[in-house]
Amino acid sequence: MTNYLLAYLAVVDSIYCCEIILRTVTTTAQLPERFIGREIFCRTVYSGFIYWITLFSSSYALCLVTYERYIGIVHPLHYPRMMSPKKVILITFIALGMSVLFSSPLLFTRNADWLDCKPSDTYDTMVNVSCVLFFLFAYLLPILFMSWIYYKIQATLKRSAQQLQQQNVQGAALELLQARQNVIIMLKIVLGALIVLWTPKSFELVICLPDAMREWCNNSYPFALRLALVFMYKMNSVINPIIYIFKHKKFRKGFQDMLCCCNGRPPRPNQIGEQIAMNEQNM
Repeated sequence: MTNYLLAYLAVVDSIYCCEIILRTVTTTAQLPERFIGREIFCRTVYSGFIYWITLFSSSYALCLVTYERYIGIVHPLHYPRMMSPKKVILITFIALGMSVLFSSPLLFTRNADWLDCKPSDTYDTMVNVSCVLFFLFAYLLPILFMSWIYYKIQATLKRSAQQLQQQNVQGAALELLQARQNVIIMLKIVLGALIVLWTPKSFELVICLPDAMREWCNNSYPFALRLALVFMYKMNSVINPIIYIFKHKKFRKGFQDMLCCCNGRPPRPNQIGEQIAMNEQNM
């Protein structure tokens, strides 16, 4: 299930990057001829509705990966029941539904006319609501949730290591424990990257909400600093595969095997990795 959830995260981040390109191209293109098409385009694409859905979904995908590892390590006997394929699909759709729900205020920020997408009468109110929802439900609460989960996982791994040392256990058990610790370290780095890259822009959204600060943000805010915050904000959806390559041995091995298959060479066997995977499934 970890791999499926990581694949879901990768798909969400890919859609996020593609949506940025799509919105950049379509905002400079001619609006659809039919009025209904223009209205749908203005409310979904131009308003940033789809863009924000991918932001929420990316944050929730990280939460799902963290929760899956929590169940597998802290409650391994309940894993088959709590993380069955049907339940994983269900919680994934729930996360997607929450992303759509929290992004829905942006649907009411734009209206279509015959020439352009113009701000609606509720533009300021809906933008403020969207910024608050993003700060709370895509940034703050997911970070607190994942931090608490990592604390529980780390405490469990520490107890397991102490028990293995007291019992002088060697071999596959230690390899499995080390593999789990490596995965948790990698996911912690992913969380750390999220905090570093999202924190400045997330706080900027909230700071610029009051009318007194909005004028400063729009007029006196240094353009170079604004550009740097936007760059960091968007880099979060690009940096995860880089972290996996540097910190996850199985990811590197799978990537190398994929390249070997593309070049017509068979992949090298990895008996230790397969044994660890089988042991973890049996847990």
